[in-house]
Amino acid sequence: MQLQEKFDQLEDLLLNHRESIGIHNGVPFIMLIYDPVMEIDCRKKIKNLQEKIESKNLSVLNIPVNLAIFDHLKKEGILDQIIEFDKESPKEVRDDLFKRSKQFLKDYILKDIYKNSPEIIFLTNVSGLYPYYRVSNLLTSLEKEVKNPFIIFYPGEIKEDGKLYFMGELESNEYYRAQRI
Repeated sequence: MQLQEKFDQLEDLLLNHRESIGIHNGVPFIMLIYDPVMEIDCRKKIKNLQEKIESKNLSVLNIPVNLAIFDHLKKEGILDQIIEFDKESPKEVRDDLFKRSKQFLKDYILKDIYKNSPEIIFLTNVSGLYPYYRVSNLLTSLEKEVKNPFIIFYPGEIKEDGKLYFMGELESNEYYRAQRI
């Protein structure tokens, strides 16, 4: 399916079938999977979709994950250290960031949701998680908390083995409960 078709399907779901999202799988999560090389085009389509939804008097909260992570690391005063250390020991950095980010991301997202009370939530720029943190871990931590449609714009692909790969490289932990587009 082409990227525009995926966005058309998502728009229809959000504008015409919002109440049925999550009925069959128990969570209101939708993963729109797109080729990572389409990142710029995807960002434009996300912006257009958000504008269309908001023009229908529905509130959308767009949470850019990459900015949340970088802001958090800057506030801790460790961003530059992590960038330098990553050149020498990427596995150790990945493990450390996973530990640091696990609770922070959940708390950050929930705080934003509770503060804004949106009808629809977009999780964007998740490529900032690569290769440090798995989207499936984040969704698992949020599944009991999030009640409204929660759209994850997922840069990845489903390869010949039928498995989902984040950024086309890192095999996903396969969060099966999210609806896929």
